[in-house]
Amino acid sequence: MVAFLEGGHVDVVDLGEIGQVTLIHGGAGPEDPKDGATGEAVAALDRVIQGMGLPENPDQMVRGLKARDTALAPVERRALAAAMLLENEPCFNAGYGAALQEDGQARVSAAFMESRRRTFSAVMNVRDVRHPAYLAAYLQQERFPVLDTHGAENLAWRLGMARESLVVPHRFERWLALRDASLKGPHRADGKGTVGCVGFAAPGRLAAVTSTGGVGNETVGRVGDTPTVAGNFCTERTAVSCTGYGEHILNQGFAVQLATRCDDGGDLIAGMRRGLKEAEQRGFGLAAIALHWDQRGRVTWCAGSTESFFIWALHTPACRRLFSEYL
Repeated sequence: MVAFLEGGHVDVVDLGEIGQVTLIHGGAGPEDPKDGATGEAVAALDRVIQGMGLPENPDQMVRGLKARDTALAPVERRALAAAMLLENEPCFNAGYGAALQEDGQARVSAAFMESRRRTFSAVMNVRDVRHPAYLAAYLQQERFPVLDTHGAENLAWRLGMARESLVVPHRFERWLALRDASLKGPHRADGKGTVGCVGFAAPGRLAAVTSTGGVGNETVGRVGDTPTVAGNFCTERTAVSCTGYGEHILNQGFAVQLATRCDDGGDLIAGMRRGLKEAEQRGFGLAAIALHWDQRGRVTWCAGSTESFFIWALHTPACRRLFSEYL
């Protein structure tokens, strides 16, 4: 059974000249809604939504990228700023507060893609960098837009990004507990909380950004779905960001699969439902947010999950809505 699916439509003419539609998520997984961490994550997502409502935030957070040959479009700045705000919140599994790998170190990954350049850029397993999403966006205009640990870290230091520990107390305590438990039985993970954003801006620009700390307690160097087109993808018409178990998302190719179905003429909400049902049939735990802009000038938004817990938000010129979904 699909745990959750919701969607809707917005006419582009109702957005105004610079109107935007933005979806953000703070991760999905098996979660107890009464757990204190759940309430903290919901409150943090609400802070991010409110921060995105301040017009100066997107420009302030990504001002370093304006020195590039081509400045980011407003929808790119907004999506990237949302991801960076989420990376600042230690309750999410991204940036500061990321889950720890088997050796007790945090290694973060991120991806960026937008609808005009159609270039996929990403970094993976980066240490001591709070904002891997920034690096992924910077790589949009580089000759080689996907970098591993060494390449991404070298780029970060060349750009003058601060080197800082991403380890927070609750993640370290969780890592100690999982390490001890794994010695006595099957491997256990701590990877809920991958974050992402998809955005649309009139007259027709899309962007997708996803950032993660991995599954947690995994083999050092493990790569999940986030820095691949399975977890983050954008075409001229569709933008998708995923969260959940990386291997599940990879094995289904969820983001690129959904975008392709929509671009081939399918309905976004129906495509999301089909993808989630296929995932459920294989026992996959995943969730996604997506936007699709059709030729009739209508933007369709959708969020769905096979997991029992999923927090996400919708922001348009007319509304700001926060959702925390439990099965």
